[in-house]
Amino acid sequence: MGLRMLVAAVMVVASASVAWAQPKTDVVTLNNGDRLTGEIKDLDRGRLEFKTDDAGTIDIEWDNISSVVATRFFEIETSDGRRLLGNLGRAPQGMALVTSAAGDVSLMMFDVTRITPINSRFWSRFDGAIDFGFSYTRSSEITQVTFNSFTTFRRPAFVIQLTTSATVTHEEDEDDRNDRGTAALQYIRYRGKRLLLSGGGRFETNESLGLLLRSQAFGLVGARLVNSNRAQVEIGAGAGVNNEQGLDAEPTDNIEAILGFTASRYTYDGAKTMLDASVLYYPSLSNWGRQRLQVDGSARRELLRNFTVSVNVYDTFDSEPPNPDSARNDVGVVISAGWTF
Repeated sequence: MGLRMLVAAVMVVASASVAWAQPKTDVVTLNNGDRLTGEIKDLDRGRLEFKTDDAGTIDIEWDNISSVVATRFFEIETSDGRRLLGNLGRAPQGMALVTSAAGDVSLMMFDVTRITPINSRFWSRFDGAIDFGFSYTRSSEITQVTFNSFTTFRRPAFVIQLTTSATVTHEEDEDDRNDRGTAALQYIRYRGKRLLLSGGGRFETNESLGLLLRSQAFGLVGARLVNSNRAQVEIGAGAGVNNEQGLDAEPTDNIEAILGFTASRYTYDGAKTMLDASVLYYPSLSNWGRQRLQVDGSARRELLRNFTVSVNVYDTFDSEPPNPDSARNDVGVVISAGWTF
């Protein structure tokens, strides 16, 4: 019995070693005719991450590729929202051929927006960025530390997003604080070619607006208007409930309608550049006449591989803040450095 177990263990190790040592067989043909052999790691936001034996892992702009051949199985997403499973067969230049037991599907290369290996590791499905900023003014003795991050877990049918932002301000000999922070977790489910369903929670604090804590749960129905290798645009509408704890004010429960808009644009002509914007409008349903608006934008540029500098702007408006004596508007611009993954 012990000998059989030993032999079985040796066979498992040997087979794993063979699998690990197998040559990388995915073939990418560029527009200039060059052919690269390696392993497709991921296609996202117009860049193909491709692992080679000689040059290591490289990023190739998708519009510089004329064809791809790969015998492994992938999840493939298209610009019109279709999600296909299969491998990538030989196809004419400028085309991609998805082959599976269900049949073959021919696609224009520019219609392919995402490629993910079926057996990809769990952690490889995450992407995001982390930014830090710091400023100190000696004449006013004001110190400010900022932090921004977003993390996305992607599957062809859904996306989970975690977004955080914080600004901590310290001023010598001043008791008033102007700290602000947000943390939002959102689940987005894609149905059909355009429809999306979303739900999640959001926590906010903004002491300059007299808000100690706002805890919110929401649901949205929307549409994906643009989904290409250069840009994404989504809109949505729904409702949410929240509990607000204001400075020197009694806690309140509120019901609000929600209108949302998000857009992303990315380019690789020169340094990698990403532009993101979101607008959330909250007309109150329980306190008629009250309106809230949250506008966020960022421009991120890659200096070295995965190292970026960014400019983040935000505008928070509340027509009736929890504390009537507080400001109704908070605007900020933050320059920071960070890392993408």
